[in-house]
Amino acid sequence: MSTLKFSSSLPLGRKCAYWRFSISHDKRTSMKLVIALCASTIIAAGCGGGGDSNNTNSANNTPAAPAPNAAQGLYSGSDANNNVVGGVVLDSGAFYFVYANTDASALGLVQGTASASHGTFQADNARTFDIVGKAAIDTPVLAGYNERNSLVGVTYTSAAKQSSIKVNLVYDAAYERPVSLSSVAGSYSGAAGSTKGGEATTFTIGQDGSIQGSGVSGCTFSGTTTPHGDKNFLDATVKFGPAPCLYPGMTLTGVVFFTSNEVLAGLTLPDRSDAFVVAGTK
Repeated sequence: MSTLKFSSSLPLGRKCAYWRFSISHDKRTSMKLVIALCASTIIAAGCGGGGDSNNTNSANNTPAAPAPNAAQGLYSGSDANNNVVGGVVLDSGAFYFVYANTDASALGLVQGTASASHGTFQADNARTFDIVGKAAIDTPVLAGYNERNSLVGVTYTSAAKQSSIKVNLVYDAAYERPVSLSSVAGSYSGAAGSTKGGEATTFTIGQDGSIQGSGVSGCTFSGTTTPHGDKNFLDATVKFGPAPCLYPGMTLTGVVFFTSNEVLAGLTLPDRSDAFVVAGTK
């Protein structure tokens, strides 16, 4: 999977902080992303039926568990806009893909729930949360997949499906190795943002999976992470503190995933009106 390098420079005018990311591909290509994140626009850290009366065997009335999504896995790659893309498709079909560009012209999250059958991966409910463009847009996804190999297709730029952006992703076998909380526990610093903007943030992940963090604006957030079964990512829940957080007391859910000591996260509000995108390093 791609690796993400992270560094910072001095705040600009006490309102903005510049953060530099370097993401390297397996093919040894690399990109650098510089994002001006203004503290005044923070979001992240500022921020069954019972059986009938007949003597029927209850097992016959229990619906079978849904089959795991055939396209599940960790992926990395790029899109036609020269964005580096990394993310995860869950066994349920829910997916979270973070994208970024070399010159800070793009940073965001594509999130939805897809069906995967006979080589077709489709999500009509997908949304793109554009951090730099400050917009949340319905963007259906249609792709072809080869199990444990690749995911190639398009993200439409609107629900009307009149134009699209091609995406080419490669499966990362690290997905099949369980994540250990002890290995990812520690202190992180980085950037966090939503469609309302973002800011510099610091946070910790505890040995028990707990999250505690704050942004330069003074907003605090806390939450929990748990390993997703035997897969190499964490399910996450984060709750914002009181004002100055822009969503005081609101809870978001999503995923956290890692490469080396770096962390990427994508979480959404319950109504998916906004999202919380995090990139950081130890």
